[in-house]
Amino acid sequence: MDKNICPNINSCRMISTAEVVPNEKVKDEYIHTWCKNDQEKWSGCKRFITKAELGFCPDFVVPDTALSIDEIVDKFEEES
Repeated sequence: MDKNICPNINSCRMISTAEVVPNEKVKDEYIHTWCKNDQEKWSGCKRFITKAELGFCPDFVVPDTALSIDEIVDKFEEES
Protein backbone atom coordinates (compact mmCIF):
# COMPACT_ATOMS: atom_id res chain seq x y z
CA MET A 1 0.00 0.00 0.00
CA ASP A 2 1.10 3.54 -0.73
CA LYS A 3 2.57 5.11 2.43
CA ASN A 4 1.14 8.45 1.31
CA ILE A 5 -2.42 7.20 1.72
CA CYS A 6 -4.01 6.28 5.02
CA PRO A 7 -4.68 2.53 5.24
CA ASN A 8 -8.16 3.33 6.60
CA ILE A 9 -9.13 5.45 3.61
CA ASN A 10 -11.57 2.88 2.20
CA SER A 11 -13.35 2.26 5.50
CA CYS A 12 -13.32 5.72 7.09
CA ARG A 13 -16.82 7.14 7.52
CA MET A 14 -15.45 10.66 7.17
CA ILE A 15 -14.74 9.82 3.54
CA SER A 16 -17.57 7.44 2.74
CA THR A 17 -20.48 9.38 4.27
CA ALA A 18 -21.67 12.94 4.80
CA GLU A 19 -22.35 12.20 8.47
CA VAL A 20 -18.92 13.14 9.83
CA VAL A 21 -18.17 16.23 7.72
CA PRO A 22 -21.22 17.37 5.72
CA ASN A 23 -19.39 20.29 4.09
CA GLU A 24 -17.70 18.89 0.95
CA LYS A 25 -15.07 21.64 0.81
CA VAL A 26 -14.03 21.01 4.41
CA LYS A 27 -14.06 17.25 3.80
CA ASP A 28 -11.83 17.66 0.74
CA GLU A 29 -9.39 19.76 2.79
CA TYR A 30 -9.24 17.06 5.49
CA ILE A 31 -8.68 14.36 2.87
CA HIS A 32 -5.91 16.33 1.17
CA THR A 33 -4.23 17.34 4.43
CA TRP A 34 -4.57 14.09 6.39
CA CYS A 35 -5.67 11.09 4.34
CA LYS A 36 -3.66 11.54 1.17
CA ASN A 37 -0.52 12.92 2.71
CA ASP A 38 2.56 11.21 4.05
CA GLN A 39 2.53 8.59 6.80
CA GLU A 40 3.65 11.11 9.40
CA LYS A 41 0.47 13.11 8.78
CA TRP A 42 -2.15 10.34 8.57
CA SER A 43 -0.65 8.44 11.50
CA GLY A 44 -1.29 11.56 13.60
CA CYS A 45 -4.93 11.78 12.52
CA LYS A 46 -7.21 11.49 15.57
CA ARG A 47 -9.61 9.27 13.59
CA PHE A 48 -6.72 6.90 12.74
CA ILE A 49 -5.48 6.92 16.35
CA THR A 50 -8.98 6.42 17.77
CA LYS A 51 -9.70 3.46 15.50
CA ALA A 52 -6.35 1.90 16.39
CA GLU A 53 -7.01 2.34 20.11
CA LEU A 54 -10.72 1.51 20.29
CA GLY A 55 -11.39 -0.51 17.16
CA PHE A 56 -13.88 2.11 15.95
CA CYS A 57 -14.13 5.87 15.58
CA PRO A 58 -17.20 7.90 16.56
CA ASP A 59 -18.55 10.26 13.91
CA PHE A 60 -17.87 13.38 16.01
CA VAL A 61 -14.11 12.80 15.74
CA VAL A 62 -12.34 14.63 12.92
CA PRO A 63 -8.63 14.38 12.05
CA ASP A 64 -7.59 17.38 14.12
CA THR A 65 -9.81 16.70 17.14
CA ALA A 66 -8.09 17.92 20.29
CA LEU A 67 -9.86 15.45 22.60
CA SER A 68 -7.87 12.64 24.20
CA ILE A 69 -8.95 9.03 23.72
CA ASP A 70 -10.44 9.04 27.24
CA GLU A 71 -12.39 12.21 26.46
CA ILE A 72 -13.62 10.67 23.20
CA VAL A 73 -14.82 7.57 25.06
CA ASP A 74 -16.57 9.75 27.68
CA LYS A 75 -18.31 11.83 25.01
CA PHE A 76 -19.29 8.73 23.05
CA GLU A 77 -20.80 7.15 26.18
CA GLU A 78 -22.68 10.38 26.98
CA GLU A 79 -24.16 10.44 23.47
CA SER A 80 -25.13 6.76 23.47
